[in-house]
Amino acid sequence: MLKTNVFKFVLDGAVKLVRSRKKSKIKYVILTVVLLAIVIPVIISAARYEVDEVFRNDKQFRKYVDHYYEVNKINDVVDVDKIIYEYGEPISFATVYTKCNNEVVKSYMEEKVRILKSNYASTYSADSERVRALLISTSVFNSDNGAISLSVHESSRLEADGKMASGSNEIYTYHFSAKNGAKLVPEQMFIPEYREYCSDYFMEYFMSNYKHDELSDGWEQHLSPTDGNFNKFIVSEDNITFFFEEGDILKENNGHVTVGLTGKDSERILRDKVIKRYIDPDKPMVALTYDDGPGGESEDRILDCLERNNAVATFFYQGVFIEGREDKIVRAKDLGCEIGGHTWNHPLLTDLETKDLKKQFDRTNAAIYEACGAYPTVFRPSYGETNSKINKLSKLPVIMWSVDTMDWESRNGKKVFNVVKKTKNLDGKIILMHSIHDSTADATELIIPWLQDNGYQIVTVSELIKYKTGADPIPGKEYRTYK
Repeated sequence: MLKTNVFKFVLDGAVKLVRSRKKSKIKYVILTVVLLAIVIPVIISAARYEVDEVFRNDKQFRKYVDHYYEVNKINDVVDVDKIIYEYGEPISFATVYTKCNNEVVKSYMEEKVRILKSNYASTYSADSERVRALLISTSVFNSDNGAISLSVHESSRLEADGKMASGSNEIYTYHFSAKNGAKLVPEQMFIPEYREYCSDYFMEYFMSNYKHDELSDGWEQHLSPTDGNFNKFIVSEDNITFFFEEGDILKENNGHVTVGLTGKDSERILRDKVIKRYIDPDKPMVALTYDDGPGGESEDRILDCLERNNAVATFFYQGVFIEGREDKIVRAKDLGCEIGGHTWNHPLLTDLETKDLKKQFDRTNAAIYEACGAYPTVFRPSYGETNSKINKLSKLPVIMWSVDTMDWESRNGKKVFNVVKKTKNLDGKIILMHSIHDSTADATELIIPWLQDNGYQIVTVSELIKYKTGADPIPGKEYRTYK
């Protein structure tokens, strides 16, 4: 109201000045100065006030969001598919969805947005004193080496002193294979030594472009060639953009520090093509194993989850269940999973004579070969009951387990997941499950993302043994766990 009265007062005075009989050039000059020095700033200030004020309805919220995205040039960065406005009291949401032709990446993007909104709502639902908003923008980038990068940016806004102020800002980046939508780790896109190169490059970059007093205390540790650094980035056709957390490198900035690598600098670390799998021998790893298959829809869901997350497992099949389900064994093998034998019909092996033991092994091995064109590489005794005689007759490495989820007993996906989650230090562990239960498929859909989010590489049993012992598994020898 005050700004409106000032504007009216100044304008009325200017009009009177023009209408006065004693017109002169001086008066026109004065009028111009008045308009430029007072009226225009008032108009600009009024406009700024209007978009920064606390929104109280859907129309005001939409205007606020559009202004935010325009100022931050969101539409210039992403190929916008749609903007979703969700006005609420006291919490509102707005999301910019970029166009994405890959259905797996699109679904992942939508799920991440859902989780961010849910987490924000649950965190601030009790704070009803102030208006809040979470503004989300997504971007999808395609690279020439077969990778798709997804970035999700969230910016929280909150009421403060009668205006909407900035809260926290976060950027999340994810990477997928353009071929099958599988999630990628940096080493599948970059050469193994990429962190060393990035460390040298960015150390020089920040020392050359910023004064010492502009850099944060301890900024060098965020540019060291360790596993925790240089993991937040996007790869496009033209460059690689790395993001550094606010305050890590520079003392004062308004968000993440963004630096791009182009031309030869990006070519030095980027692989020509993404590799299917990468195992770092120095990082924690765990083996998921499934007994008693091939299963039905439950095993299909387990395989789907493995494929989505670019993970593998070891399946121990019973020969009696193979006929009619050969496609599941073929698919597991094609995904890079390891195929193992689990006897013909699950007898207690310690009660059998030698000739019957051989039949259990031979029939199962032949059925697996008939199904997928390869013999099993490992063996697991039914009920986990074995002895040196049985181990020798199997002619394969004998795989036991170190974490028994008891999935066959609980038949509850969350309970199975909690068994894994509560196990201390899973590095080198072999986890036992059964692919014939729907609840185990439920558990798998929780376990695999959780393991990956917590830094575990999911490998086959033979890979685990090889990297933990330095040698391939030995036929007739029992294996349980490795650290």
